[in-house]
Amino acid sequence: MEAPNQQRRLVVEGGESIVDFDNKAFKPIPQAGIDLAVKAMNAGVMYRYQPKSKEDSLTASFEHDFAQYMGVKHAVGTNSCGSAMFIALNIVGVQPGDTVLTNAFTFHAVPSVIEHARAVPVLVESNREWAMDPNDLDKKATETGAKVLLMSYMRGHVPDMDAIMTVVEKHGLILIEDCAHAYATLWNNKLLGTFGEIGCFSTQSSKALSAGEGGIFITDNDEHAARAVLYAGSYERLWMKHYDLDAELMDRLQNQVPGYSMRMQEVTAAMLTPQIERLSTIKKIHVDNWELLHSLIHDHPNIEIPMPLPEVDPFCDTMQFHLVGLSRDEADRFIDLMKQEGIPMQIFGARRNARDFRQWEYIKAHQDELNETIANIEFACDLSMQPHLTQENIRIMAQVIQDVLTYIGEQAH
Repeated sequence: MEAPNQQRRLVVEGGESIVDFDNKAFKPIPQAGIDLAVKAMNAGVMYRYQPKSKEDSLTASFEHDFAQYMGVKHAVGTNSCGSAMFIALNIVGVQPGDTVLTNAFTFHAVPSVIEHARAVPVLVESNREWAMDPNDLDKKATETGAKVLLMSYMRGHVPDMDAIMTVVEKHGLILIEDCAHAYATLWNNKLLGTFGEIGCFSTQSSKALSAGEGGIFITDNDEHAARAVLYAGSYERLWMKHYDLDAELMDRLQNQVPGYSMRMQEVTAAMLTPQIERLSTIKKIHVDNWELLHSLIHDHPNIEIPMPLPEVDPFCDTMQFHLVGLSRDEADRFIDLMKQEGIPMQIFGARRNARDFRQWEYIKAHQDELNETIANIEFACDLSMQPHLTQENIRIMAQVIQDVLTYIGEQAH
């Protein structure tokens, strides 16, 4: 079934919006999470180390559950994904002045973390589907001699992981995965976040696990986990309120690692605790909605939707597409008109977007000539598709996109 193609006046022409929903509205916390959070607040137990044991700690229990979900030995809760990545860079030995390979297309929090570590980001080109280019990674690793790769799956876009891992092994790179946008995303049935030595997840409000703020550090490496607990802010013998740590390691490292006060707190863990089990349900909604929207708009002459590689099993909580055949002014007009119609969007390479590397003026690499990345973000539209959206909502979104593009085309003639 195709989207209805009614002739109507847009808001800009004096018509009325047909959108009565907010495509960007964040997921509510499940009632069970609200109840746990209220119970913790009423008891005054909000600091993760207040409970008498790990079994009584919401944060420790959430960490344990998430590690089991991911199939890894360890998870450590932090106050943000940025903190998890900063801790990861410290653990793998990044020093001031070291070069760290990372995506040219990602959110500015990623290069900011490298700057926080006083290291130097080396930006790797993106491909048409907005994932890291393995060939440019190989080139940059050869040129710089960098030994750490902090790779982001921005908006859930996954590179050729076989090719990436070949480069990682060739150069002896330490891979840290930024999985803020890659929950429940797989390559050949293997979860992202488990390819490198460390995976980092976000629980900021727009993410698959949502608590306003927060992060999760995962690893199979016992010493990495021990150091992460200490960097996050465990002191004395509070590490005993974590699951599955090596006591001998903790005793040895306890006073050797600085604490950066980046802990997750109990109210955050309370909100997150019931959300792991709903990930599969949310993913199915996202995938169904993405596939429906794709079917309705992919053959429009002004739209190009790059498809993920066949090995990828994506989460699909957003859709990105390239506007083709439009000028800069027309593309910007498209964004303005979509907002007027009630469907806010953005273009990654326009209007000082925080995902445009040219705006990262705090790093020298913002001046790099990264022509592939520029071409791939210049007209790339970003559409949020939160799981409350119905299939009827998706059909309306498709109609509005087509109506606005029709209007822009008519104005050009």
